Amino acid sequence: MPVIPIALITTGLLGNLLLVLLLIGDATAPGRVPLVVAAVLAIGGGALMLGGLRLLEPRRPGRLDHTS
Repeated sequence: MPVIPIALITTGLLGNLLLVLLLIGDATAPGRVPLVVAAVLAIGGGALMLGGLRLLEPRRPGRLDHTS
């Protein structure tokens, strides 16, 4: 079972959920979440999920050359 890719995807998802909760809380009390924190959470969560998905997908062989 691929534990590391699933852990990366889960961590990225939890980071994005934390960002959503922080931004919803910021809507009721503006100015609590700095823009830098929101940007780091968004970019970090997306990068973790993409990295996990890249590790989870099987590798494709190189392109075949059909010129014969």
